[in-house]
Parts: sequence; C-alpha cells; structure tokens
Amino acid sequence: MPKTKIARIISEISNGFLTMILTPTIAVFISPIQTTQKLLLFFLYLLSSILPYFVLKKLGKITDYEFTDRKERPPYFTTITILFGIIFLFVLTLDAEILTNVAMNLFVVTGILTAVTFFWKMSGHMTFSTTLFATLLYLFPNTPALMFLFLLSPLIGWSRIVLNKHTLTQVIVGTLIPLTISILIYWPFW
Repeated sequence: MPKTKIARIISEISNGFLTMILTPTIAVFISPIQTTQKLLLFFLYLLSSILPYFVLKKLGKITDYEFTDRKERPPYFTTITILFGIIFLFVLTLDAEILTNVAMNLFVVTGILTAVTFFWKMSGHMTFSTTLFATLLYLFPNTPALMFLFLLSPLIGWSRIVLNKHTLTQVIVGTLIPLTISILIYWPFW
C-alpha cells in the first residue's frame, strides 16, 4: 500500500472534527450531571463544531474540510472559539468540576489555535488529537495505559506531512501548544 494512502487513512481517522467532538462528548457523558443536560451539551458541542463549517462552505468561504488554505481558517475557528466560550460559561453553571475543566481546556486551546491562525498555520489534527489524548488521561487517571495514545501522535504528524498539509514545525507546534495548555489546566487536578 503506498505511503500516501496510509497517510490518508491515518489523517481521516484523526480528523480534527472527530477528535474535537470526542473530547467534550466523553467528558459530558461521564460527568455527574442530568441526562437532559448531557444531551443538550452533546448537541451544543456537535452543532458548534460542524454547523459553522457547513454555513461557511455554503457561503463559499471554505473549499475543503481540512482548511488547507490558512486564509480560510480564521472565520471557522473564530466562530467555534466564541461558541465554545459560550458553552464554557453554561458549563460553569452546572457545578461539575471535571466538565468545567474540559470545557475550559477546549475553549482555551481553540482560542489559541484561532489566534495563531490569523498569521500562521498549525496542525488542527495535532491540536485536537493531543487535546483528546490529554483529556482522556485527565478523565481516567487510573489508566496509565492511555499514555500510549501519545504514540499515535508521530503517526498523525507524519500523515499530515506526507499529505503536504503541514510542515514539521506546524505539526510540532500543533502538539506542544495543546499539550502545554492541557497540563496547565489539568495538572492541579491529576
């Protein structure tokens, strides 16, 4: 199997939309809040992640779902940062510490990705997969085997480079920024 095909498979499995949605979804469904609140938050995160893409695609502001052109990224990431901020404020009212920390992490990571996007391109695949892996470690602290998820990071990064979507620097920065933010937000609670 050619390496570009392998890279495409890895890239699709680690798609930013998927990892971005999995992070809050797992936190929401293991949190001790009411079922109706869980469903509401799940749909809010799902719609906040996907709906802006479809609107911007319909308006012709986005050409592909990987946001290959950096100039197409700011409207999408700015929108989801605002929406994730609103969701974070809602989560604060639920008095669920774990869920609050995850919502804050996702909001801050997305906010920094958005700020960077205005002048440079970093890997969203790496950003949201790193956030997911760190969040899983935070949510399941007695499962050290989850550390092995980070072994997938080089494969994901490799796939982005092979597909000419990112440079090595963009992949590394896309890993280090969310990892640093996750450590700063989750560390006091680990």
